[in-house]
Amino acid sequence: MTYENIFQRSSTQRQSNGFGTINLPQTLIDLSNDDPVFNRHLHIRTYKRGEIIADAESLQHQMFVLMKGRAYLVCTNNEGRRLVIATLEAGAVFGEGALNNPGEANAFAEAAEDVTVWSIPAAEARDMTIQYPILGWGMLQTYGRRLYQVENSLEDVAYKKLPERLAALLVKLGEPSDGSIQGVSHQALADRLGTYRETVSAILRDFKRQELVTLGYRRIELLDIETLKDIAGIWDW
Repeated sequence: MTYENIFQRSSTQRQSNGFGTINLPQTLIDLSNDDPVFNRHLHIRTYKRGEIIADAESLQHQMFVLMKGRAYLVCTNNEGRRLVIATLEAGAVFGEGALNNPGEANAFAEAAEDVTVWSIPAAEARDMTIQYPILGWGMLQTYGRRLYQVENSLEDVAYKKLPERLAALLVKLGEPSDGSIQGVSHQALADRLGTYRETVSAILRDFKRQELVTLGYRRIELLDIETLKDIAGIWDW
């Protein structure tokens, strides 16, 4: 099956299911199965949660495709303080250096959970992006989502105080079934908010005093989600 056939099939599926996106991982798997040339420069690796997928240098010399799981793009400042600048979902294409864009000099990619990643060296990535436009499409989609996240983060920083932002993050991370957040440390929350772990811990203790949450080792139980939504400025209309 040719690349055009695979892409056309994906486009037909996209139109028929009513969604505005293509299932990029599945499309690339189909392409890999049917086109030996596509496989020639692929490197497939898996990473456990917390492992570094790509450091700053790797991001400038390779293209990466997140095939399974979630990952974070993280920046650090001169003091070593971490900030999660984007959350990448399955289908994200990243590694701007592969397309002659140096990107963030101090950014790296970290597995937010167990992930599977495909990588392609920069020299081959440029040619493959031309030969297989689905890769360029995926990168544009990833850029768009990252820009949206950055805009939302800037808006939150400008207009919301830390307790509001933390409450919103807890509501977002809580399991729909029981409101639990497992495997997330106070440092990880601080990284998402661009602040210090001590600050997050202090706010969480205040939420605990208000009986909004209970705290355990890498576990937070949301006891009063509606009040947390009120604090965060989240309203269900």
